[in-house]
Amino acid sequence: MSNFKFTLTTAKIIRSLYEFSGLNSKGQFCNGWQYRCRNLVSELAYFSEIEGRVHFVCYLREAKMFCKFSEAAWSIVQEQPDDTYLRKNKGSTHGEHIVPISLVQCIAFNMLKDSASDEEVANMLSSLVEVVFITIDEKKLLDLSIRNLGYGLKTTMPEGWNQDVFNYEWSKANRYARLEVAGIKLAQQTINNSLNLEL
Repeated sequence: MSNFKFTLTTAKIIRSLYEFSGLNSKGQFCNGWQYRCRNLVSELAYFSEIEGRVHFVCYLREAKMFCKFSEAAWSIVQEQPDDTYLRKNKGSTHGEHIVPISLVQCIAFNMLKDSASDEEVANMLSSLVEVVFITIDEKKLLDLSIRNLGYGLKTTMPEGWNQDVFNYEWSKANRYARLEVAGIKLAQQTINNSLNLEL
């Protein structure tokens, strides 16, 4: 999960975009703002703060320290150099958002429509925006339709994943539900990794 300072700033920007940008009939931003907002939220999963300085997860060595991996992905990255630049050399692993970013954005808009505060939106972002590194085959399993032998969860979550969420208490949501349904297990060596990890 990303540092709260960044999520609060992002929540304020989302509010500004939501209040001052044109939305179409589907509640999407016009003129490309939809993608700019989505990218802004997506990047939260890579930001941290170490000793008062902004830190961005760019290399495999940092991902191993701050991010979770599936068992299969963890096995693969043991053979890759720690200075592998994640933005360029994706290899056979993929940084998967545990809750699809399009869904997170939709939740943020609905919260703003219901007069949620910036802090409430930021708490939602802190709870739901996280990347877990999985294999390309695991990604396909999540993304492919059921007809194509996948789980059809590219942009959705399994039913009931948020059934315990009341009054914006998103920390109670089962945010790893997509991975669980697909049988993707987290590597125990990375289970406690977090962008808020104190070094």
